[in-house]
Amino acid sequence: MRELREITAKHPWNIMTTSADEGQFLSLLLKLIGAKNTMEIGVYTGYSLLATALALPDDGKIIAMDINRENYELALPVIQKAGAAHKIDFR
Repeated sequence: MRELREITAKHPWNIMTTSADEGQFLSLLLKLIGAKNTMEIGVYTGYSLLATALALPDDGKIIAMDINRENYELALPVIQKAGAAHKIDFR
């Protein structure tokens, strides 16, 4: 998560980032409700997407949608390193 925050901080649109506190809160909520499938509309560099993927069970799925795949691809190596890429269906 820290690595992805650092990547996002260098992005020209970094004002759109999700804070670390928001990411932790999102993870907590997802775990509390036992979420298995989610949808994310507006991925940007994928910080909340990664937080969501890490909170879901191993067989969980996320449909992630954004008009800009380039920003998502900045995050993809970090998402893969975290072992969460198999949960994400980017569209």
